[in-house]
Amino acid sequence: MFFIIKNGFTLLELIIVTALIAIISCFALPAYRSMMATQEINNTTTKITALSRQAKNWAAAQHTNIVICSSANFTACQPAKWSSGFLIFSDQNKNRQLDTNETILHTEKLALQYSTLDWQGALRSPSLNFQASSGLPIGSNGTFYQCSLSSLQHKKIIMSKMGHIRVESLTQC
Repeated sequence: MFFIIKNGFTLLELIIVTALIAIISCFALPAYRSMMATQEINNTTTKITALSRQAKNWAAAQHTNIVICSSANFTACQPAKWSSGFLIFSDQNKNRQLDTNETILHTEKLALQYSTLDWQGALRSPSLNFQASSGLPIGSNGTFYQCSLSSLQHKKIIMSKMGHIRVESLTQC
């Protein structure tokens, strides 16, 4: 008793389908990466804007300095680690460093894959400091530069002396 299987694919059909999938993937993958880079830049811009406003409000409401600094381990400020994430804390002794008696108010893990994030502040400060008396980032105005690794869309997020934020597109980073 021999059974003949009539259902299935021939080798030629399998090769054609595999070739079609490869061709479609060649067009879809760059578009996917570009879409993910755009999404990452938009999400990061939204997070920075919202959390800067929140830090300004915390400083005014709690009458204490609030610092936003970059951090990869989320237990201490680490200069130039903005692409990993940042933390927001209440700075009791006004040294812009997280000490053992100071409270972390928020941590934000970014882990950027399609872009980099850098801060260039006034007075060459590696962090943002919102003053207890007014909630303003006096001496902490500056610009975040978010540079895409895969597309031509770059952003700069500018913080004024009054704590107002505006976002501009860049053609080069």
